[in-house]
Amino acid sequence: MAEWVDEITLISQQPPDERVNDNGFENAAQESCRTVFCNKKSVGYSEYFKSQQTGKVVEEKYEVHKADYEGEDTVELDGRRFFVLKTYDIDDDTIELTLTDLRHKEEGV
Repeated sequence: MAEWVDEITLISQQPPDERVNDNGFENAAQESCRTVFCNKKSVGYSEYFKSQQTGKVVEEKYEVHKADYEGEDTVELDGRRFFVLKTYDIDDDTIELTLTDLRHKEEGV
């Protein structure tokens, strides 16, 4: 049985109210962060090495409660940000988040 003692920060981004500021520069998206309990899972050798072939290395995997996850595509762990490469429904209550380096967010994974 999982213990749910780890924590992960889920980050969502909303577009700014105004696209550009008074000086004509684009405004940054507004972030909203929530820290939730999770379970760290191991990334298997096969999954890790297969992901290297695609250039989007699976670095971390975590389980979170579905009630806590609202489709965020960015997470933070120990001050480092990751992109949610994929999700997988474990059961009615739990979803698995597979994480990769944040730079892959812009690549249209």
